[in-house]
Amino acid sequence: MNNFEAPKFLEMVRSNDPNITEQDAETYVQSSEPELTNKKAATGCYIIKCMRPCVFPVACAYNLSCDWCLWPGLSTIPFGCFIVLSGSDERGHYVNIKGDTVIMKVDEENETLACFGHNSQKSGKVCCYCNKY
Repeated sequence: MNNFEAPKFLEMVRSNDPNITEQDAETYVQSSEPELTNKKAATGCYIIKCMRPCVFPVACAYNLSCDWCLWPGLSTIPFGCFIVLSGSDERGHYVNIKGDTVIMKVDEENETLACFGHNSQKSGKVCCYCNKY
């Protein structure tokens, strides 16, 4: 999206559109009124839907969120119990210890998270959604 429009962005997120970019997600998170929104992920059960190379659900996870840490320890993701993501209030997103994965809450009402992977072929597009069940 060239000119960012929050309603259009939310429509794309709610349809699990594989074309949202990390920049659009960052713009959405930063444009939210800090006192009116909670940028932290909610604890609960999530369905993880992969966007590349195909669009399909790949796992379920019970994410535990506390004090800007996100732990998908109870999940069907192999080795998911070894993943701890940390975040910060000013950036509104979680990053893994290697710094190659970023997760942001992209829908306040539905508690949807979007994951962006950084590698040598950084596309900037969402690699998976975590939809709260």
